[in-house]
Amino acid sequence: MSRLSSFAAAAAFVTLGAAAAHAQDPVKWTATPAAKTVAPGAKTTVKLNATIEDGWHIYSVTQAPGGPFPTKITLPKEQPFTLAGTVKGAPPESAFDKNFGITVETYENKAEFTVPVEVDKAAPAGDQTAQVAVRYQACNASLCLPAKTTKVPVALNVKGKAGK
Repeated sequence: MSRLSSFAAAAAFVTLGAAAAHAQDPVKWTATPAAKTVAPGAKTTVKLNATIEDGWHIYSVTQAPGGPFPTKITLPKEQPFTLAGTVKGAPPESAFDKNFGITVETYENKAEFTVPVEVDKAAPAGDQTAQVAVRYQACNASLCLPAKTTKVPVALNVKGKAGK
């Protein structure tokens, strides 16, 4: 087999492996509000949890630049909920990564984040679904998947109008 053929076969194997892993996504996200009922203008928190398959990891929200994609948590604008402060995460594991040439901050098996949320004063009363957007990159010992964004739903009930 020629070098070119060997390289093409190896590239196809890596691409197929990455495509298969990406199709099954090794990270599953859930979100739970601190309070199911909130008032317009009020602040609350949402616990955002990642369950990470064995052998995979994601990076912290404080991951330094120059390496893997840090986890970034936002609230999309098309809803009556906004980010009300800094997202906090459990302490990550820190270690030098020879592939990136920097110290990386990772979570394996699970990760938990606290997301501060403010309800818009004009939010309509009733059942609402807030969306928490999470951009993250999952890696294992041999490959990193492309960073992706997942929207995680959070059921909230907005009670009454602001000031009532």
